Amino acid sequence: MNPATREFDMIVIGSGTCGATIARDLSCAGKRVLMLERGGNAPLKETLGGIVRIADQVKLGAGTLGTVRALTAGGSTAMYFGVVNDPPLDVFRALGIDLAGDFAAVRAELPIAPLPDALLSPQARHLADAARSLGHAWRKYDMLVDASRCASGYAYDAKWKARRYVEDAMRDGATLVVRANVERILIERGKAVGVVYRERRTPFGSTPREARAPKIVLAAGELASPQMLRGCGIEGIGARGFYCNPGYAIYGLVRGLRGTDGFVGCMGGELEDGIELGDANVVHAIHRPMMLGGMHLRHLRSFPETIGIGVKVEDTLSGRLHPDGRFDKQLGPDDLHKLDKGKRAAVEVLKASGARHIVDFGVTAAGRVGGLLQIGEHVDANLETSVRNLHVCDGSVIPDAMRGTPTLTLLCLAHYLSRRLLAP
Repeated sequence: MNPATREFDMIVIGSGTCGATIARDLSCAGKRVLMLERGGNAPLKETLGGIVRIADQVKLGAGTLGTVRALTAGGSTAMYFGVVNDPPLDVFRALGIDLAGDFAAVRAELPIAPLPDALLSPQARHLADAARSLGHAWRKYDMLVDASRCASGYAYDAKWKARRYVEDAMRDGATLVVRANVERILIERGKAVGVVYRERRTPFGSTPREARAPKIVLAAGELASPQMLRGCGIEGIGARGFYCNPGYAIYGLVRGLRGTDGFVGCMGGELEDGIELGDANVVHAIHRPMMLGGMHLRHLRSFPETIGIGVKVEDTLSGRLHPDGRFDKQLGPDDLHKLDKGKRAAVEVLKASGARHIVDFGVTAAGRVGGLLQIGEHVDANLETSVRNLHVCDGSVIPDAMRGTPTLTLLCLAHYLSRRLLAP
């Protein structure tokens, strides 16, 4: 163990949307903040090599059901589409959490708006025309995209990323340790007082270290935080099962379509029963490995003519989180019925677009994992656990009613918690 225990005012486990925001807020206020990130800090690039370097696939059950997260400074905003949904303010208010002011502040600070027509790709426009011809209420979604950085069209760097807040926090004095695997949270007399972690500096080994602080924020993400809380002795985690918003990705070829890179997910529409259809026209860098992995060789060579649509459904709570951290879920009959209904509707849209050679990638987890933790049971209205001074702020505490993309909700929650941590 490192002989000199390092002391901080705050330790933040995880540097994704919530962790980066809290570290930024507290370091700006003069607090000594330590950020511990399991991934690295290499430059972010939307290339095959750049994606492979940070992507971590997590199985959620048998077959193809799984999800992907990014292990890197800034977390999964390195790989997300930039789509945002408003937080359900009434739902949080009923739980004793008022996010209205934080919501207004985030919207005032960040470029949140639907894309201008000029930034819609030919595939997105063609798909929208086909969906509307069938009567779907296809609309633009809010995006966290700085359109001023898109002078030449689509730009990966135009999407907001939590890495920017990590860098802001470091400029204000925060310490970032990457490749840091937290082994346990130190608890003394019912209070969280620090962490023990291993810092991997070489491929051949890691160094054990200890850091202490009067406040610990667990922001490791919806896949990691529940398991870490179990290690703290907090009971009832995952007792109801979990949801994962599964879906399909379906693609076809439209002769003569001159597709280009564009912002995935920028448009879509909802069916009844919690079924959503959306634009799934991925950029070239993602298209190639996707089609190669699915052995869709005709589509692999035809990116400009490929058009894609996604299906996402709200599944029921089921499955379990095993003691060793494995997820295990089987979709029920109602879930499978909704998936089949959504798939049939999606194929109709592709056919209306003139697509041929329609293929799909099977059932995958198109959304996020949630439902393992509950506000009011595992954390209180201050996002504090039964272990005093241990707070949780990430997607794991978002209420079940919020099934949309969580980025905007997470930003609001992080600012909300920061204000409480800074209160006298």
